[in-house]
Amino acid sequence: MNWFKAVIGLLIVAVAAAGIFLIVYGPPVTTEDYYQNQQMFDEQDFAAAQDNDDLILINFHRPWCPPCREQKRVLNQYFIDFTGSPVVVMEIDFDSQPELVERFGAVDPTTLVLYRGHHRIWYTHNQTQRPNIYSALQEAEYHSRLFEEDE
Repeated sequence: MNWFKAVIGLLIVAVAAAGIFLIVYGPPVTTEDYYQNQQMFDEQDFAAAQDNDDLILINFHRPWCPPCREQKRVLNQYFIDFTGSPVVVMEIDFDSQPELVERFGAVDPTTLVLYRGHHRIWYTHNQTQRPNIYSALQEAEYHSRLFEEDE
């Protein structure tokens, strides 16, 4: 009977540990959904997108960073909620690309920088709140549509 209580106790501890892990780190980010609007940073693609006056979100990250994973989840959900969004996400690894970190002024691996063409229109770091990220992207999309109507 004692072994049964021990096994049940271990199962309860394992389930609790898994629950705490998911609360802290969240569920895994599904790369298929995220990669629909995302690509690794490429200088030629970035220059072409700037010349087209596209909306470009530079997303700095570290693969093991919990806030970075949360940002990815928020961005993934954004592109699910707003299919057809014109925002292109270009991802930069904070540790392996220090020249780009310096160029874009990233202060930490949670930095997000939004461009409309050659103009930087939004900059934030350590921002994981869905309403704040959604609001910035929606405002940028709205203003881009206004610019298109004026032309």
